[in-house]
Amino acid sequence: MRVLKVLFSLAIVCALAVAAAAQDKKSGEEPLTRQKLKIEPDQRYLMLATQKTSTMQKELDEAGSRGFRVLVGSPTSTSEMAVLLERVADPASAYQYKLLATTKIATMRKELNEAAQEGYRLLPRTMTSKDGFLSMEIVMLLEKAHGSDKRYEYRLYATTSERKMRAEIEKSETEGFTLAGMVSRGEHMVIMEREYRQGQTLSQLP
Repeated sequence: MRVLKVLFSLAIVCALAVAAAAQDKKSGEEPLTRQKLKIEPDQRYLMLATQKTSTMQKELDEAGSRGFRVLVGSPTSTSEMAVLLERVADPASAYQYKLLATTKIATMRKELNEAAQEGYRLLPRTMTSKDGFLSMEIVMLLEKAHGSDKRYEYRLYATTSERKMRAEIEKSETEGFTLAGMVSRGEHMVIMEREYRQGQTLSQLP
């Protein structure tokens, strides 16, 4: 009987601990999802900094809707990213942003080109790498201007060989691509960009 009482008491304690942890987590997360950026009416610049890419995306969406445009991005530590914005646009013609973060080159290539087909363009000054779950993540920001009919295509090359990188860059340049940026995480990754117009097919490009 005494053993049963002890086991019953332990079960209650464990249940209460789990409930308390869940409540703490809930109370710690919900205010963040409801919290709005504190921006003064005459504020010209805005700094965003966070470790979570999902949080950064939400804050960029809000900042863009309030007339801010990204100037530059930079890592502040191995796991945190900061973005500096300037108020430049009327909310009616606001800029839209898409944040991409992945450890895989193939995934980044796919997502980058999918976003580019929607009118987003890479912001080279925001390219960085930061600590991910298992390895270094590549992080990029893309921007979409209101009413723009421009579309872009991207090629990504990742290598530790300077000779191979140079050859890939020169080959892409003969096909109308220009060098957009480079980011490193042990190996070096270059991004080549080519512009076309909405309604124009890639086969129509020179």
